[in-house]
Amino acid sequence: MKFLIVGLHSSGKQEVLDILSEMGIKCGRLFSNLDNPSPEIYNSFNYDIYDMTDINEIFENNAYIFIHELDKSSNVNSYKYFEGLAKYEFDNNDVFSLSPDQLLHISPNAIKEDVCFIWMDSDKDDRINRYRREKRTYSFSDRDNIEKNDLDYFVKTLYNYNNSRLLYFIKEEPGRVASIIYAMVKHPELINIFANNFN
Repeated sequence: MKFLIVGLHSSGKQEVLDILSEMGIKCGRLFSNLDNPSPEIYNSFNYDIYDMTDINEIFENNAYIFIHELDKSSNVNSYKYFEGLAKYEFDNNDVFSLSPDQLLHISPNAIKEDVCFIWMDSDKDDRINRYRREKRTYSFSDRDNIEKNDLDYFVKTLYNYNNSRLLYFIKEEPGRVASIIYAMVKHPELINIFANNFN
């Protein structure tokens, strides 16, 4: 079972991953070919940096869960920079964090394993507060517009994804979400109990 933490930006996904990593859970990272972390690009601080040769090889060997161009709200040439999740990274870790657009770029049949989505939802005011508290520097409104465009398709994907379960959290503390994920990773027999009560 793979656990995919999903939700709009500034909803606490990264904090959950950080807590899980401290607990010893294997958390995967996305890759990009950004030269340096860019404060204008959402999530750029947390990439594994690959060069374009590596990304081309991953693409040509179909060794990815998704690859796509970085969003056009950034101040860089969006056709030059990419982000993605490599199959090797996916196979060797348990928990991942994906934004709505990243989830929607997953290539068909790329994931063979059962998936448990952890949907972290929050209202705009809470997300703005987290954005400010964490001193993020990408444009909140630009990122919000990108994600809102895909929101209906994102929700339909979550509820119709093959071999998946869904746990839904609204305005939940990341530490509590991390504790539930930890319990499910360590004790897979609990997944149905949690999924039946947090859907």
